[in-house]
Amino acid sequence: MSDLDSETNSKPEDVKTIQTLAKGLMELYEPPLVTINTHLKELTEKQEAVHNMISSERRKLEDLQNDAMLDALLADIATIKERLVTISNSMVGLHKRVQSLQTRAANVEKVALSRANSKN
Repeated sequence: MSDLDSETNSKPEDVKTIQTLAKGLMELYEPPLVTINTHLKELTEKQEAVHNMISSERRKLEDLQNDAMLDALLADIATIKERLVTISNSMVGLHKRVQSLQTRAANVEKVALSRANSKN
């Protein structure tokens, strides 16, 4: 038989009994379900708070790591600048020596020419 047939053939006492049983079941199970629902909401809120805290801490950690990388890059810049200054000073020294040698070579050439002219 279908549900509709059983409902139409039921006696009023059976309907009342079914309603009483349904009411009793609702009274029995509704409070724990409400409590569980409240606890689930609380847990969900706490979970979201913890998730936000973890996300915030992860961002802070990433910022610190980026700062460490930046500090390392700045230290590299200082080292490279020192090397550049050293190389620049060496180049200036070499330039002065080249000029000095060129002057000396010109003087030696003049002396050699004057000796060659005096022998002639």
